[in-house]
Amino acid sequence: MTVSNWHVFRGTGEPRPDGWAAVPDPMTARTFTGAPLLPFPEAGPEDSDQIRRKLGVDGIGAHQLRSSDLDVINAALLCRRPLLVTGAPGLGKSALAYAIARELALGPVLHWPITSRSTVRDGLYLYDALRRFEEAHMPGVAASNGAPDLADYLTLGPLGTALLPYGKPRVLLIDEIDKADIDLPNDLLHVFENGEYQIDELRRIRGHRPEVTVFTHEGRERVEVREGTVLCNSFPVVIMTSNGEREFPPAFLRRCLMLRLEKPERSQLERVVAAHLGEDVVEEYGDVIDTFLRRRGELGALPTDRLLIALHVLTQASRTGSATPADRQLLAERLMQPTDSGG
Repeated sequence: MTVSNWHVFRGTGEPRPDGWAAVPDPMTARTFTGAPLLPFPEAGPEDSDQIRRKLGVDGIGAHQLRSSDLDVINAALLCRRPLLVTGAPGLGKSALAYAIARELALGPVLHWPITSRSTVRDGLYLYDALRRFEEAHMPGVAASNGAPDLADYLTLGPLGTALLPYGKPRVLLIDEIDKADIDLPNDLLHVFENGEYQIDELRRIRGHRPEVTVFTHEGRERVEVREGTVLCNSFPVVIMTSNGEREFPPAFLRRCLMLRLEKPERSQLERVVAAHLGEDVVEEYGDVIDTFLRRRGELGALPTDRLLIALHVLTQASRTGSATPADRQLLAERLMQPTDSGG
């Protein structure tokens, strides 16, 4: 991997001392003016544990990036554009969001897992009208204090939280967007282009209540929303993953940069194994890595995590001292099965 001088994200796994400050100011078209600035949430112990699970002990991730990959990733960061990451399952597409957050000191990653029922509204905010109605009609509630406060039933979603006016961007992982309903990509266009959204329930009451405090997606804090509108100050780092199961509308693709991750080569696999299982496993189980590469060539698609699973099981089995080399290979091949339904 060659790191160019203009790359602010280098994919090394090492946090930059200057963090996001290393990224130049955006072009005028991608400059936003949301205010007042909110305190940026720092990563807690649980966030650090999550990143360690995703990226391994030295933070190099589930996939090793090529120089051409880094060119596209850094172009997305500099231009403040969403990055659409495609490729076969198991290549570390989701892990990229955590690698960027760690290296550029961008705090906890916001995660929006997509299903066929997901809508833009789900990503922006949730309003539990039913629970508010039920609690408003509980015995004694109306008599004691009137209707429950609207703000107690509003929670920002991962996309809605990412667009809050922080002084530096949040990292938002929109996972498996190809599973979405056909309308979702087009529905995201306004949000991606303008960096803002409205909360209808708050817009309706802004005349007598212009400021309302609501929960963020993580539930760690409450933030003030004015006039029912949220406008970002620093456009979030948006990483969208796709397994290539569908095509996207041209208008949606124009607003994104696209990165296709290729299958890792042997040297890349060795670094991944070392990050998750240790250098000694690479040295002792080189024949199993060869087996993985052979089976991947035969099957066409074999996620990298199948290699990690096989190696972890083999290291535990080897402690008994009873496995012969032939047994080891047989067990490895049993564990390295394709993940598609036709396998």
